Amino acid sequence: MDKRGTSVRFFIIDIKVIYLPAAMLCITMVHWGWQRMLMEATGVFAAHLYDFITRTYPRFGGGRNFIFTPRFVQRFFYKHTPNVGYRGYGTAHHAPPPAESATPQGRPRATEAGESWGSWGSGRRLG
Repeated sequence: MDKRGTSVRFFIIDIKVIYLPAAMLCITMVHWGWQRMLMEATGVFAAHLYDFITRTYPRFGGGRNFIFTPRFVQRFFYKHTPNVGYRGYGTAHHAPPPAESATPQGRPRATEAGESWGSWGSGRRLG
């Protein structure tokens, strides 16, 4: 788990996040019975096994990741960075990433020139 020390509110009580799956299984057992609880326990086991195989074992055990995302899924989801966001009140245009943005008239950026605001003109006072 990524956030072991944090607390979470489960219905009306605060419990540590590490005990959340067990609390959910207990509520399921009380409300729907043993068979439903065992079915949900297989899901909890599968989620923990997936986390171990894809993250914990390769990172800390020195092994390799046996489950990987296919390349076409990565291209479809991971590379998608739209520059336009359509909202109910208008259109939001996002600036391109800093590596792709061009500087006006070929001037160096302020961070490259070592100055904070000096190379961009006189400016105007607001207010």
